[in-house]
Amino acid sequence: MFKPSKSRLIQLSLILLVAGIALPAGGRTASANYFNNMYDNIQQFTGLPDEINQLKSNYNQALQELDKAKIASERLQQQNLTLAEQNSNLAEQNQQLTQMVSQLQEAEAARKRGAERLKTVAITAVALAAGYFVIIRVLRFGMRRTNRSR
Repeated sequence: MFKPSKSRLIQLSLILLVAGIALPAGGRTASANYFNNMYDNIQQFTGLPDEINQLKSNYNQALQELDKAKIASERLQQQNLTLAEQNSNLAEQNQQLTQMVSQLQEAEAARKRGAERLKTVAITAVALAAGYFVIIRVLRFGMRRTNRSR
């Protein structure tokens, strides 16, 4: 009987293995779809570095936008603090101006009261002087009349 050698057995098993891969179960021949799928898979695999680079680029861009947003947020917070400080200063100035206006109004009212008093005193003085002259004239006239009739 013929005994196959070890190398012959390996060759035979390799041939059977390749035939088993190339010929699907059921005795059909290899279809083009298998090769197309394998080609598509290889293309997808070779495209992965580009996709990874695109993802890295998008990630870096998102980080830059986040940094810009943080800087803008910090700037807005600083502006808010500055505006709050200015607002408190303006409120204090407003209070001082309100006090000054009320003091000026009080001074104006006091000046008007003084002017009214002065006016009243002047009118009273003129009326008293006029009344004095009128009374003196009336008294003289009355005295002359009484002296003539005697």
